[in-house]
Amino acid sequence: MSKQQKGGMRSVAHYVVEFAVILLGISVSVFIEKNNAKEYKEQVKNQSLARILTNIRTDSLDFEFNMGVHLPAAQSCAWMMDHRNNLAAEHPDSVGKHCSMCVLGQTIFVDNQEEYRTLQNSGLMELIENDTLARALQAKYVQHEFLRKFETGVNDNANENIDVYFGSMETTPDMTYFLGYIPLKRWNGTALGTAYMERIGALENLHQMYAERMRYRLEDDIVLTQWIRAEIGKTR
Repeated sequence: MSKQQKGGMRSVAHYVVEFAVILLGISVSVFIEKNNAKEYKEQVKNQSLARILTNIRTDSLDFEFNMGVHLPAAQSCAWMMDHRNNLAAEHPDSVGKHCSMCVLGQTIFVDNQEEYRTLQNSGLMELIENDTLARALQAKYVQHEFLRKFETGVNDNANENIDVYFGSMETTPDMTYFLGYIPLKRWNGTALGTAYMERIGALENLHQMYAERMRYRLEDDIVLTQWIRAEIGKTR
């Protein structure tokens, strides 16, 4: 083999090695870039889940407050129904207190869905390893929509005959407020009527059902919190 041929073969081999090195470098760069992008998305997903954890804690406080309103409201409605045939025999303060709780025991459930919607719309939900967690997150915020509509229904029913309430109850100098915002007025003795008492009976069921739904959601959020912590590796 001539020197020229040997030199040509060395040149080809050199270019092949050089091309292989360049190709390997590009492959490694692409791999690193993809890996960095995946790690970044994983980090963003975990940050969103951590913020959802904070929102769940806020939701839990709201659930507990609302239950603390609607359960006593349901009990007051029940008291009114139990004594509806002889309200005149009861103390006006007792009638006024229970009627006030039943009618004015209203709440406003406000939740923050921004982080969940960001997670959902960005496609990062696909990175959640626990499929049960992904489904539970979706179920949570679907239930939130239901809870708000249910709550609106309770409030609308309570306000249906609100003029009868204000015509039958009066403010007293020593009037107290339940949880600082529900005035416990005194009954002035005006007949409440059958239709109004039927409304009170319906409110008993609505308050009770709404409080139970809140309790179920509160219990589900305890489990949801555990799943989120496991997903993002938080121990506290």
